[in-house]
Amino acid sequence: MPGESATTSVGTATCFLSAVILSIVALATPSWIVQNFQGQARFGLFVNCIDQRYAGEVKTVCSTPDQLPPQWRATAALLILAIMFMLVATVFGALSYMRAPHLSHSKWIAFGGSIFHSLASLIFPLGFEGEPIGGRAFKLPDQTAVGYSYAVFVVALVLIFFGQLFALKIICPGHLHHD
Repeated sequence: MPGESATTSVGTATCFLSAVILSIVALATPSWIVQNFQGQARFGLFVNCIDQRYAGEVKTVCSTPDQLPPQWRATAALLILAIMFMLVATVFGALSYMRAPHLSHSKWIAFGGSIFHSLASLIFPLGFEGEPIGGRAFKLPDQTAVGYSYAVFVVALVLIFFGQLFALKIICPGHLHHD
């Protein structure tokens, strides 16, 4: 059985792999939330970092908190599941160049990954309430903003959807699709 076009296979696999890499970066970095109140504090899903001043020098101290909001633990778990799904979808997307039916597997597995990713994006802001942020669900307090880790997370979600557009052959540069 012939495979998909190179554009479809490479476009799909590239978007999905890029989403995986960005999701891992977002998961591993401590800048999901940034507070600028008497120094800077950065909060991640696993590590928190605080800038401390000693004799005029700024030193960053990072630690793993004893208690994270349960919503952030759920976000991390959903993001890890999304990464695993997207890795498998990437492999099937690349293999679709040799066998066309693999593209269908890639689409559906990526759909599952996108659901986990989307749920993570909805659950994360619920953790703004209480410690360590001190805001309300979906409302950050003053002098607090989302950091680059969250922005990278959102870009990864957008790349998943672009990968789906390639897999569904909605985006096919240089390839005319006739039914």
